Amino acid sequence: AGTGFPPLVFAAMLRAGTMDLDPIYCAEQIHVPAELAGVLKAFTKEVVRRQPTDVYEFSAIYFANLASVSKSTQETVVPPSVAQLREVYGACKARVETTLADVMIECTGVGIKLATVEQAFRLGEFGRAEDTAVNPSEPITLLLTMTDASFPGIIASLFEVFGGEDNILTGAEFMSLFKFLVAKDASVKAETVQAMDDELAKLGAITFGAVNNCEPFQKIADGTA
Repeated sequence: AGTGFPPLVFAAMLRAGTMDLDPIYCAEQIHVPAELAGVLKAFTKEVVRRQPTDVYEFSAIYFANLASVSKSTQETVVPPSVAQLREVYGACKARVETTLADVMIECTGVGIKLATVEQAFRLGEFGRAEDTAVNPSEPITLLLTMTDASFPGIIASLFEVFGGEDNILTGAEFMSLFKFLVAKDASVKAETVQAMDDELAKLGAITFGAVNNCEPFQKIADGTA
């Protein structure tokens, strides 16, 4: 009976000891790893998206890279730079649909440690990385919280990452990012955020200076909100 594999691939699997030749007599002998479905789904999406001319070669490279990334989970968490996050956002914002896996790939592609990405994303309580559709600005905002020790510094970085070359956002864009950032901070009062929204959301274009001059923001930054 045929193996289903090209002869060279079959021979390589035999040499490497990666093929199980023991017969399967009943369903009880089959154990499917819980993570297999997610791995195969992510792999299939990449094959369909990239349309490789040599699927076997692409598969070998894909899974070799995946294994390398998996080993990196023990890496030390290193804060990303604002420049790295700006590059990630630039790559993600043009996509019609972005998954958390796409954001992770872009992050590691610019040199952000996988351990850093995973730690930040856990804070967002996202679903499984390979199939969770996200607004890319949200996971990137979580990573931004690691770039500066001060709250005003983090807010200034929002403009650097999402505000284009001129570091400018509309009031509505800024407040959307700001609300996501402080949503899980119990020390920030809803009425103070609403006061910021009333003052800034209606503005067509703002810089960090406008935010820093906003009295409700100063209360939040000073811890008196």
